[in-house]
Amino acid sequence: MKGLILILFSITSSLWAQDPASVKVIARSLPNKVLLRWAVDQPLAWKTANEVGFWIERATISRNREAVVPIERKQMVAQPLKPKPLEDWEALANQDQSVAILAQALYGDSFEVSTPGNQMGQVFAINDELEQRFTFALVAAEQNYEASKLAGWAIEDETVMAGEKYVYSVSVATPGQSISNIKNGTVYASPDLFEALPKPIGLTGIFSDKKVGLSWNFNLLQHVYTNYQVERSRDNVSFEKLNGVPLFSAQQPKDATEISLFYKDSIPNNTNFYYRVKGKTAFGETGPNSEVIQGMAEADLGFVPRIYQKQLPTDNKVILHWEFKEEGNKLIDKFELRKANTNEGPFSTVIDNIPIAARKITYEGLDRVNYFVIAAIGKNGVESESYASLVQPVDSIPPSPPSGLEGVVDTIGIVKLSWANNLEEDLGGYRIYRSYNPNNEFSEVTRATLIKTSYADTIAAANLNRKIYYKILAEDQRYNRSQFSNLLTIEKPDNIPPSSPLLNNYEVTTDGIKLFWIPSSSVDVASHKVYRKKGSAQEALWEKLHESSSPIDSTFIDSTVEEPSVYSYTVVATDSIGLESLPSKPINIMWNARSIKEEDIKFSGTVNRELRFINLTWNVKDFNVLEYRLYKGKNNRNLRLYKTLNGTTGGYNDVDLEINSNYTYGLQIILPTGRTTLIKKFNIKY
Repeated sequence: MKGLILILFSITSSLWAQDPASVKVIARSLPNKVLLRWAVDQPLAWKTANEVGFWIERATISRNREAVVPIERKQMVAQPLKPKPLEDWEALANQDQSVAILAQALYGDSFEVSTPGNQMGQVFAINDELEQRFTFALVAAEQNYEASKLAGWAIEDETVMAGEKYVYSVSVATPGQSISNIKNGTVYASPDLFEALPKPIGLTGIFSDKKVGLSWNFNLLQHVYTNYQVERSRDNVSFEKLNGVPLFSAQQPKDATEISLFYKDSIPNNTNFYYRVKGKTAFGETGPNSEVIQGMAEADLGFVPRIYQKQLPTDNKVILHWEFKEEGNKLIDKFELRKANTNEGPFSTVIDNIPIAARKITYEGLDRVNYFVIAAIGKNGVESESYASLVQPVDSIPPSPPSGLEGVVDTIGIVKLSWANNLEEDLGGYRIYRSYNPNNEFSEVTRATLIKTSYADTIAAANLNRKIYYKILAEDQRYNRSQFSNLLTIEKPDNIPPSSPLLNNYEVTTDGIKLFWIPSSSVDVASHKVYRKKGSAQEALWEKLHESSSPIDSTFIDSTVEEPSVYSYTVVATDSIGLESLPSKPINIMWNARSIKEEDIKFSGTVNRELRFINLTWNVKDFNVLEYRLYKGKNNRNLRLYKTLNGTTGGYNDVDLEINSNYTYGLQIILPTGRTTLIKKFNIKY
């Protein structure tokens, strides 16, 4: 089933891609028959296939665990399967809206969609009429297997035999001797592969004031169920259907590890309700219901306390003051003071039964770190809780010295330190000190408090000092510092050249090729040398172009490149005694003396609030483009790679939007030579 789902979820403005069209086919094996469904994955090919029909062939490949030689082939239809005449659709269309939509997509004189107020109409905002027909036809067919059979996209094979294995092939019935450019689809099936349908997974409900929010896992069973039905009951015996149209997931983020479906139901307060969901397959089968959940909606308290003042008369005592509207007193029985060691909790009650008229409380027995909340307990059992408030008494007691300090150094001078974690609740972190002589003053390695219990330091492995010494101290949140830990002595390796720099980026400009590298991590690096060779031949010689004047230099512009060619670059680090690192991994760059200027890129967008999308369009003047990288950010922050699109595309419809949001879009061009442009940006409000 997942094949057809993937067809549906891949319907975007890139439907006119250059990949060859193909037939996608899925099967459901039952004890006495095999159910087949298929679809063509591109609009133009889909239209052609509907006109000429489909052939379905069955190949018997094994019988009772023995291969069938030669393979037995059987044509399952006498004539190509095509959509049934329109009059055959009437009865079923009157019963199911999705059948009517599919019939309209196939036979309607026009197919112009204005977004209706249900989920099926909100799947995609697509302007082209053929794409509209194609998209809504696939969506509708997913919901009704009988409609798929009327469309000529499904068949039942009741001639199967137990012990036999089959491969079904679905192909477009091209006329005469012409060869179809639409790839066949195949699927493996057998009555022996029958599996009972599973229960839906992970149904949960959050009950609040006059409503409940239901959710359950979709992606774990998306290969089984295409849509779901929600049912409700007052007695856990008689259930009624709630959603008028099927519930399904219209989008599948690529990086999502879990996709859930959601449904909200309005219900009266103080009444117990039971809920369950049932899944429906692409073959019209309804699976068993999920586990039943129950709950009751309750009225919100409506008033929330707020701690606005803290007084510390002593190091062990705090007086807390809070606000709570007087009209809320009649709704509550009491206040509770709760305390935790962290802002996240868990909070436990430390003072109970605080009178409803009270607006301050005294607590004795403070720890180093204290988080307090005031909870108003309603007469109906509902409670509201203030935000947590931090209380720290005056603290001049330092943490204990860290223990368990250990370390090792590798051949390139990377020292890895580790130690045991301190147990103080108000621990802020650690500071690390280093020296090449235990009798001299130690210098601090860390520039700020280190939270982790490990640290990687870089030392000059090739200098004359054969040992290096470390000690650390702990620091609390009030900046009280502990005594030093025990001294750690580490033997250094001998005659170690610098670590290699990392040549990690480049820019091709009209002025030349600009190289970027991450300098060698060795502390005794004196310079970095840049080498170049022309052409891709292995025997080509490397020439030294540049030697940096500072060990922290990390850029260089090669302005000497002239004729178009492939140029290879590498960087070598040299330390203070002349030892050279291994060369960085070379990069190969195509230079053709031209670059894309910002004015060559036209990039803009328009908002379509009626259909709920932002239409992005772009054009690059006089350049062949390999691919486009589309970036997206929200509220001028976090501009990240959003989509990678084929170089033949000229736009994209973004439907992943939130109302009243400011979006920043960026476009980067990748040329066939591998060169990239700067990211051209613009802002738009949705």
